[in-house]
Amino acid sequence: MKLKPVLLYLTGIALLIFGNRDLWDELQEERAEKQRQQDLAQLQKDVLKQQFDSQKLQYDSLTKKWKNPEFYFQVVNVGKVNFKALKKGKTKVETDTDEDATDSQ
Repeated sequence: MKLKPVLLYLTGIALLIFGNRDLWDELQEERAEKQRQQDLAQLQKDVLKQQFDSQKLQYDSLTKKWKNPEFYFQVVNVGKVNFKALKKGKTKVETDTDEDATDSQ
């Protein structure tokens, strides 16, 4: 087997593969998309790991109570609340002008 035809054949295959700019761009785009998907999956895993938060409590020996130095919100369930009954009524201040006066006299 001669060496020159083998080298020319391999050179031709290399030129077909790497000379095709569209194929090379598609391969790079596929690789970038896979990398983006892996980064997104890693970010989702990190978010799921941080789902639960832990806080350090400190014991106050003077008052003999545990205190949380962190600022936090506490959810209070009060059951059914009639919010319409809690609304304050609007008060209208009447003046002696003809437009605002009532017929109570």
